[in-house]
Amino acid sequence: MKTFLLDGNDFSTLLSFYSAVEKVFTKDLGWKIGRNLDAFNDILRGGFGVHDYEEPVRLIWLHSGKSQEDLGWEETVKYLSAKLTTCHPSNTESVKKDLILAKTHAGKTIFELIIDIIERHDHIELSLQ
Repeated sequence: MKTFLLDGNDFSTLLSFYSAVEKVFTKDLGWKIGRNLDAFNDILRGGFGVHDYEEPVRLIWLHSGKSQEDLGWEETVKYLSAKLTTCHPSNTESVKKDLILAKTHAGKTIFELIIDIIERHDHIELSLQ
């Protein structure tokens, strides 16, 4: 089983998280991955030069405690505020509710959303360290 290391010391924002993911999970693409959670989900499936589509892999997330703090409430509020300006009008109310929750430290942080996405992939064994 291939093992990939994602180091929380390599990023501190959601945007820099996407760059770290790109370094770990892609190779020689000649283009950058999308900077959004849908693109992250797609990259995890595989087929982008590092592992085959749904090939079983192990992901070790080093310094995940730091990432949990970095991708916590402040970054979640920034993410949801930006999403509110770009989401489909039918999603506006839902994003507004999520933003209100995040401002009161309720709901899920961006870190928790990322973990949820990873855990939906049965072919990925995640280890938080």
